[in-house]
Amino acid sequence: MKNRHFHSPRRRTALAVAAFGSLVAGGAQAGLYPPAAPPDSAFVRVFNATSQGRLNAQIGDKTLPDPAPLDASAYVFLPPGSYPAKIAGQSDTLKLDSKRCYTAAATTKGIETFDQDCFSSQLKSLISVYNLIDGTTLTVKAGDNGPAVVDGVAAEKSAHREVNPVKASLAVFNGGSKLADARPMTLERGKVYSLFVTGTTAAPVLTWVVN
Repeated sequence: MKNRHFHSPRRRTALAVAAFGSLVAGGAQAGLYPPAAPPDSAFVRVFNATSQGRLNAQIGDKTLPDPAPLDASAYVFLPPGSYPAKIAGQSDTLKLDSKRCYTAAATTKGIETFDQDCFSSQLKSLISVYNLIDGTTLTVKAGDNGPAVVDGVAAEKSAHREVNPVKASLAVFNGGSKLADARPMTLERGKVYSLFVTGTTAAPVLTWVVN
């Protein structure tokens, strides 16, 4: 009698490859942001720019994962709209638009909110620069004498650039004055590399968050 459910080794291998491909495609579609989010969702995370170890961050009815000092939480998703935000004892109202990605930075002065297009490329890497130093306009260069990678980032603003996956050794400048070197990073396809610049011009702090 023939076994209708028998597959040859070659057939089983083909099925395994197809199943793996489906998993990879599903992961790529989910990307950097939480799975099962409705198509028109907004995404938001919290960056802890303080020395406080617990932020108790809540936006609308969502409690965000608690980030350590100088770290960011994972993203959560919400329907578009305006939401009350309570982060580290500070309150604000956040307006979240569809298909946008937000970073709410908890600072000693209050909540600074940044928004950007959600990144979805599986071929490029994204470098995002967040400037949290008053009175500065930052340029991030490929080394001391290299070209600008991200340019003209005013205080309390962010800027972004898609780049090819490479090993990046970046330096941060305020005008013509170098502030500091960022820790070298090996950029991978489909990932976002967020460089948060905090502290002061005399004592800058550069923090990478990868997601």
